[in-house]
Amino acid sequence: MQAWQFALSQGELHGLTNSGKGPVILGLHGFLDNAESLACLFPFFDNYQFIAIDLPGHGKSYHRPLGAHYHQLDFIQDIHELVEANNWQDVILIGHSLGGILATIYAGVFPERVAKVVSIDACGPLTMEADTSASQVRESVLSRLPKQSTGSGSRPVDIDAAVAARCKISDINAEHARAIIMRNIKCNDEGEFVWGSDPRLRTKSTLRLTESQAQNLMEAIRCPVWFGGATDSFKHLETIYPKRKIWWKNSQIELFSGGHHFHMINPSAVSTAIRSFVEEM
Repeated sequence: MQAWQFALSQGELHGLTNSGKGPVILGLHGFLDNAESLACLFPFFDNYQFIAIDLPGHGKSYHRPLGAHYHQLDFIQDIHELVEANNWQDVILIGHSLGGILATIYAGVFPERVAKVVSIDACGPLTMEADTSASQVRESVLSRLPKQSTGSGSRPVDIDAAVAARCKISDINAEHARAIIMRNIKCNDEGEFVWGSDPRLRTKSTLRLTESQAQNLMEAIRCPVWFGGATDSFKHLETIYPKRKIWWKNSQIELFSGGHHFHMINPSAVSTAIRSFVEEM
């Protein structure tokens, strides 16, 4: 595993790579996670060039400038600039949670660039009804008022407390929580650990897609899509996928035991299933 970085027009993306050769796998992590959450899959993809990025505002990647925010669809711009600048063709997208949503959206918007999509514990975009638009915008504006700074704050972080807090609100174990948190932290001039991820990530999105908008995007996907769900996850793919299955021309689902980060608990089984899907004709 090696550090990776690439300069986009707005700033530098950072990430991790297996330094492999072969078809490109682009890894997209979940909300408030980073590349560390997908690095567990690297050992099983030696004959691929697997790059797991830190999305803007996460991990070690650049923060959006003052006055900008983290609209979900803006990440599609970052992903496409990266794909276009490297002239990647037939890229394989592996995304977890938010990353899975972004992978499917990108494949719908730029289907000519994507060979396969792997979505771990995500089944297409999160949606809300159109009649919630006023309340969504209001909540978004109010959430942003105290978080205008591009800085990450200088208050020292208690790593153990942060790990405990993360485990309390999510079905993740302490080892994995610590690995992710440490990549979201930096050392200040006084040698103290402070948050390196952008606090504006925690603000509310302006508007979520409606169900019909989500369906339109998903129906534009040309390539096969694999969904991995977990038996004990709050995402409940086993319930959502049957309702949305008609959105995709070629899709399948596989369920695993565990919670939302099940791929980190059992990377061998998950990677075996993913490789079987990726390599099938």
